[in-house]
Amino acid sequence: MSDTRKRSSIWLQFKDIGNKKAECLHCKTKVTIRAGSTTNLHRHTRTVHPTVQLEERGQASSPSTDPGVSHTRTTAAVTSTAIPMRASITSPTATQSKISQFLPKLMTPAKQHSIDDELAKMVASDFQPFSIVEDKGMKNFVKALNPTYTLPSRKTLSQTMIPKLYDTERALWQERVTKAPSVCLTTDCWTSRTTCSFMSVTCHFIEDYKMTSCLLDCFEFTDRHTAENLAVELLRVAKEWQVEDKVVCCVSDNAANITKAIKVLKWTHHPCLAHTLNLVVRDALKVIKTTVDKVKAVVEFFHKSTVAAQKLKSTQRQMGIPELRPKQECATRWNSTFDMLKRMLEIKDAIISTLALINASIEPLSQEEWELVKEVCAVLQPFQEVTVEISADSYVTASKMLLLCKGLQLVTAENQWTVTVQKVKELVAALCSAMDRKFLRMEYNTVLSENYLIGSKV
Repeated sequence: MSDTRKRSSIWLQFKDIGNKKAECLHCKTKVTIRAGSTTNLHRHTRTVHPTVQLEERGQASSPSTDPGVSHTRTTAAVTSTAIPMRASITSPTATQSKISQFLPKLMTPAKQHSIDDELAKMVASDFQPFSIVEDKGMKNFVKALNPTYTLPSRKTLSQTMIPKLYDTERALWQERVTKAPSVCLTTDCWTSRTTCSFMSVTCHFIEDYKMTSCLLDCFEFTDRHTAENLAVELLRVAKEWQVEDKVVCCVSDNAANITKAIKVLKWTHHPCLAHTLNLVVRDALKVIKTTVDKVKAVVEFFHKSTVAAQKLKSTQRQMGIPELRPKQECATRWNSTFDMLKRMLEIKDAIISTLALINASIEPLSQEEWELVKEVCAVLQPFQEVTVEISADSYVTASKMLLLCKGLQLVTAENQWTVTVQKVKELVAALCSAMDRKFLRMEYNTVLSENYLIGSKV
């Protein structure tokens, strides 16, 4: 091997054994030298012995002013049980990696704050409980990702981080809402399972030709639900967001108190079509209450009896059909009744077989009642589709309302000639009568008419 090639500091880690091979002084591995290149030697040292890896320097140590003094520079050796003493290096062109390069870096305050912000966003957007930071699994998961990160306490998360995130997001949305030339508000009131009353106000506007929605406020409403009290809260929220003079229309349910409150504020009011349809269908369903109650009894039986539920699954597997559970009805939503009846039709054969196999005491549906359920689902299907269509918040639905309502009236009227069960005929008649009353003056609504004309031209 020529002296020129051996000037490389890498040869302090290898011994030239001839035959185009070099032996590592640390692990005795024989490494091939190709065309005199030391690339393989560097690669071996870098991957197998990183703590003694050497780097070529472009220049040697600064020369001494005394020409008789040697320019040799000694570098401190890294001692380790895995590295022999011969790893100590003395070279005019070699430096050794610092041990700090192989230790985990401490978490900087900036990085800690950045991760804290992402944690708060996750809790808020995914509706996670504040106690998630105290969960053992969460702590272990975070430790595996980054051992130097410290999770905040539950108190810090709930009292500092989340309020800070809210203030930041509110400021951003305040700016966006303020820039909107006009807005539409939707409001609703409801009572929770713990009998707490709440009120919400949502703002809708066009931003960069896209439909945008923002929840302005959701709060516990402790006062009496009079029109005056509701109007006070609506105006308070509108003023806080500086939109009191931009409200083109305010949408709510058909309750007299909220309708009057909106009129007190001199805003244009429009009743929620989904709520109107809910009233129409719920009233009409009273015609078939007896059959609906029988279906509810069957559903409750399978939800309360674990034996019946397991037998139903077993029967569905034997029949080679999907394992579907009966759906329960929600008293305030007509489409939950529709979902319950539709699911019963989907698992009809499995229900009949299971009730017979377990010799259940509950009364099953007769063939005539099954036929009634089938025709009812066919009649209500258009109402379900319209409800889904107008409940979207990613596009404007006002331009479709006149067309959808007229279409529902026509389709339902045609069903009078297609259904065969007498009770279903009465249901259809009740639906037609209710829609005639509820939709009577809809065509005279200026907002809907203008939206329909503009929407039909786009």
